[in-house]
Amino acid sequence: MMVPVAADASDLRDDALWLGGAYELAVELGERDDARLEAALTTLWAAAEVAGCHAAGRDDPGTWTDAPCSAAELQRHGRLAGLVTLPRQRTVVCGARAVRQVSGTDWLVFFIPVGALDLAEPRSAAFPFRGGDSLLWRRPLDRWLAGIGARLFAAVPFRLALIGPEVAGLTTARSLGGQPPAERWAAYLIPSGSGLEYHHADR
Repeated sequence: MMVPVAADASDLRDDALWLGGAYELAVELGERDDARLEAALTTLWAAAEVAGCHAAGRDDPGTWTDAPCSAAELQRHGRLAGLVTLPRQRTVVCGARAVRQVSGTDWLVFFIPVGALDLAEPRSAAFPFRGGDSLLWRRPLDRWLAGIGARLFAAVPFRLALIGPEVAGLTTARSLGGQPPAERWAAYLIPSGSGLEYHHADR
């Protein structure tokens, strides 16, 4: 069977871009709070300088319509999407989704779909990006996402942020106890008494 191949990393309508997982900035906001989720979403969208805000059609997921950048629209549609420019100046599709856990914890996840990332960064083809060679291109991307996380934290303090492939829910602030793992497959943003500490991935 032929697998569709995307040609333009900025074409929201190309379903192939949304296949294969995502590279994420996953933010553990705290206990469920609609107002905080709203503030975090709008702040993140501005911090990342996302162009546009679109929601997938309910009857046809391949169609996109303009949508308000709001928590209500995010929960209604499951995700919102736009365009963002990566550190290497490639414009790609991006998205956001909310995870509202049964335990009562809210997560906000900003992500670059792997299909789009593969076009913008050919070295990313070895998803899920394990191994030292991948750090050569992951670290600039991680630092860029960490900068977005830091700008978000300045406006909407959060418990924890994780950066990497499919990292949402990988761990929690409570589990970490303020300290990152000794070996890190993901990057971490951990609040401390002096602000927000960034711990880069080393695996």
